[in-house]
Amino acid sequence: MTTEQGQSRASGVARATFGMVLFIAWGVLSVLWVYDAIYKLAHGEPGPAIAAVVALLLMFVLAVMEGLEVVMIHDWNRLYPDSTAHDLAAWLAARQMFVAFIVSAATILAQRTSIAVPFTSTEITGEVTLKIFNVIWTPLTVLWFAQILPKLMAAINPDRYLKLTGGTALPVVNVVKAIGISWPAEKTAAAVQNRLGWHAEPTLERAPRRGQDLVDVWAALMPERGPAAQRPPQE
Repeated sequence: MTTEQGQSRASGVARATFGMVLFIAWGVLSVLWVYDAIYKLAHGEPGPAIAAVVALLLMFVLAVMEGLEVVMIHDWNRLYPDSTAHDLAAWLAARQMFVAFIVSAATILAQRTSIAVPFTSTEITGEVTLKIFNVIWTPLTVLWFAQILPKLMAAINPDRYLKLTGGTALPVVNVVKAIGISWPAEKTAAAVQNRLGWHAEPTLERAPRRGQDLVDVWAALMPERGPAAQRPPQE
């Protein structure tokens, strides 16, 4: 084994170890989060349980939209052959609304003002502890299960993902696109661009290389699956 291979293996072990520790910690926090909602519901306080269910539903919607982004970038020309790159950009800008609103709303709904500890009469009420809990649990949940996971699924099988989600999600995004919710940002960007002279500049010709799109890149996270793994290497 070469030194480079040894370093790569050691790096992989360290990465897996840290990831496992983080996942176990998230699991413990998840048990506390769910138990607290059930505990308060059983004691006549339904608010946390209702907020938890709504937060999870919002995360599910976000997951659908995140995977759909991968599919649309990959298959836009096939699905909408008469559309332009501007149309795709407008669609992606509209989709961003779901990211901004859902992440903000889910963060607010998922936060806890106290946490009941299982099998005890103790509740965690320390402000700093609760803030750390809320800052760790919600971002990790969104990152792993509402962003990375759906993007991987969409990258590995874009057609199946589109069949499962497109019928419901695409019309919703198209409505958001039609009402122009991204218009203020587009006009602001145009004004800043003109003010700063922020225009594309000519670049030197680059050596040709095998093209990659968003599906290839995400599917490569699981090298034994998906289009990126099944395609033979090119010179």
